[in-house]
Amino acid sequence: MTMIKQRLNALLHYIDENIDTHMNGENLSRIAACSKYHFHRLFSATYGIGVAAYIRQIRLKRAIYELAYNDSSVIDIALICGYESPEAFSRAFKSSVGQSPIEFRKKPDWAVWYRHYQIINEIRTKMMNEKLSFVDVKTVNFPETTVAVMEHKGSPSKIGNTIRTFKEWRINHKLSPDRHRTFNLVYADPTNIDPKEYQFDLCVEVSPKFEVNNAKIILKTIPSGKCAHIRYIGSDDGITPIVNYLYTNWLSEHNQEVRDFPLFFERVKWFPTVTEAEAVTDIYLLLA
Repeated sequence: MTMIKQRLNALLHYIDENIDTHMNGENLSRIAACSKYHFHRLFSATYGIGVAAYIRQIRLKRAIYELAYNDSSVIDIALICGYESPEAFSRAFKSSVGQSPIEFRKKPDWAVWYRHYQIINEIRTKMMNEKLSFVDVKTVNFPETTVAVMEHKGSPSKIGNTIRTFKEWRINHKLSPDRHRTFNLVYADPTNIDPKEYQFDLCVEVSPKFEVNNAKIILKTIPSGKCAHIRYIGSDDGITPIVNYLYTNWLSEHNQEVRDFPLFFERVKWFPTVTEAEAVTDIYLLLA
């Protein structure tokens, strides 16, 4: 990796951590240690998107998650996401998503956002691919854990609606993240499967005797056993390369085989409760 690419990657990390602050090209070029006369061209040539457009997409993602999953006011969300006024925020939001912030909160249409965001996903995926040599894989013993599950089946672009429903159910049943661990069962890579066949389970740790009184909730058991484990810190956009590394490199290098159970994640800290750069995900792969 060239020195320029390293500095620009570090700049992306800075942007992700400081999305609520005012940013301009001159300051960003200084942080990246690039000449202000060449910074914008270097950025767009490297990532396929201009720095201003990148910042807009990152801010928009924060806004979408705040609107969908939290109760913050539109004014507060505008400030959190670095907009100078609620009006500027509303204009930018509707221009990108096709709905006003209030309309999105009431009945979100995720499809437009999902299409727009793919370039950011690709950038972060490439960045993580460049860091795989530093991935720390441990072998741990995972205890048997009962989870209450809401299954998302269908297009990954619509998973936000399932998350909203699951979160509301958790709140109603007082299953606070502080006391009840949060998991996902991961059945396939969303980029390599027919959307109609995609499944992703939203899970919360419960007692084995937990009584289910909702048709959308079922109990499942994560079995005990030896797991390959990686603690990943950062945006979900960087998880796929790590998972692929486990399957394509680590298993063969360590002469390991997998058990007949899906890959699973524990969400230790998640966005937007913390910034994307601070999100913590424990990745587990059960071994035979």
